[in-house]
Amino acid sequence: MFGVVVTLIFGFWLVMATNERASNFIQYHQEISKNATRNVSQEIERLLQQKQQLVTSFVEDNRQMFIDITAHPEDEKLYQSLNLKLGRYFTDYFASNIATPAGELVVDDFEGNIGELCLSDLQHYINSGYQQVRIHPNPMIYHYDILVEFGDDPDKKIIIITFSTDEIVNLLRASNPEKHNLIIADGYNNLIEITRQGSRNMLKDRIDYRLSEDERSRVVSSTAIKGTYWEVLDLNDPGLFSSYRKRIIWQAVVIYLFFILMIALMSFSIYAGLRRQKKLEQGLLENNREICALNTELEKLSLTDSLTGLYNRRHFEANSATEFYKAERLGINLNIAIIDIDYFKQYNDNYGHQAGDECLVKISDILKNRFRRSNETVTRYGGEEFVILNQGDNFSAFLERLQQLSDEIERNRIRNPGSKVSDNITISVGVASTFNVDIDSLDGLFRVADRALYLAKGEGRNRVVEFKEGNVNRVRANN
Repeated sequence: MFGVVVTLIFGFWLVMATNERASNFIQYHQEISKNATRNVSQEIERLLQQKQQLVTSFVEDNRQMFIDITAHPEDEKLYQSLNLKLGRYFTDYFASNIATPAGELVVDDFEGNIGELCLSDLQHYINSGYQQVRIHPNPMIYHYDILVEFGDDPDKKIIIITFSTDEIVNLLRASNPEKHNLIIADGYNNLIEITRQGSRNMLKDRIDYRLSEDERSRVVSSTAIKGTYWEVLDLNDPGLFSSYRKRIIWQAVVIYLFFILMIALMSFSIYAGLRRQKKLEQGLLENNREICALNTELEKLSLTDSLTGLYNRRHFEANSATEFYKAERLGINLNIAIIDIDYFKQYNDNYGHQAGDECLVKISDILKNRFRRSNETVTRYGGEEFVILNQGDNFSAFLERLQQLSDEIERNRIRNPGSKVSDNITISVGVASTFNVDIDSLDGLFRVADRALYLAKGEGRNRVVEFKEGNVNRVRANN
């Protein structure tokens, strides 16, 4: 009787524990989903606001050009010049059109192929005074428009700037949680607009672009995007929750059967009771491991820069001292390089912060590719400043790799008209090493490298400079 009672109690507890695990798993993914859709919605709202502001500024800054084009719409040279400027100003620019307040096209960049939705949204803007953004299908490209008014009555015109969905697609890719699928849908028509593969015309394996009943049932979270017809939806992978529930139920059944066996054996032997206790402890230990694994993952996220994917300053400050003492204990070199992007403020001022972020990502990708050995780490230390910590490599070889890095970045030809040393983005590098500097802490080594960086900037930038024991070794200046 005692065994039956204990078995029933344990079974009830196991059912409760299984349900709690399933509930925690669902809540965990719901929270991830809610954060993802909210953050993506806010980022897209910010992107569209920036686009609206930049288009308005561009139109104001190029007022005379628009006046000339509307006066002479047949002048191809004027329109080509406008397209060239817009292409430099917006990386995702595709086309532009000009219409009257009555909805008549003065300039048609689609050569008569402008879609019905474009004209419908134009008419909605004329009637209501505000714009609702959505995807416009077109034989050339699926796109969205930004509309601004130009001039005063009776010469008022509506400028229509057309953009590809590339920036929004990249945002979905970067923000998509594991085992989830972020998409942007038309909330009014239940129509898929944009996915991580691109706009809906990139979904080659579908005939119907409307969300199916199965897809609607897998929506974990949704957030509307202000100023658009869109909402961000997060669909969990098929079977994410059901497969997890099946797995933990199967585990619970196995545990329960095993427990029954232990109870039966306990009637005849104390040894069986001790084994049951051990198994329970193992079960608790497994739960703790899962919790520790989740905590480890969260800690990893807190030590990573969200824009570039590199380690952040917090990671550097938490681990660099350990690397220093490890190198000292093993009697090997510890090399450090502090990298600063030259005239990055001017780049931001010229192209905007969105382009500045894209530039940082490109530079970060180059750093990842060139410095990915197991004995070195790359950190985004702050703003446009990066730190490379290398343990054990020959110092001369490390300097040569840094110079190759500088050459490659300049060869990438990321245009920077505001630079005083090159037409393209360049870097200045300050280098130090325990190989030739006598210091007793990582902070000391960092300060030496920082002094070298200061000298590199003072001598004209676009160069790699090593500072050692009061002497400066200029590895090579590019300019």
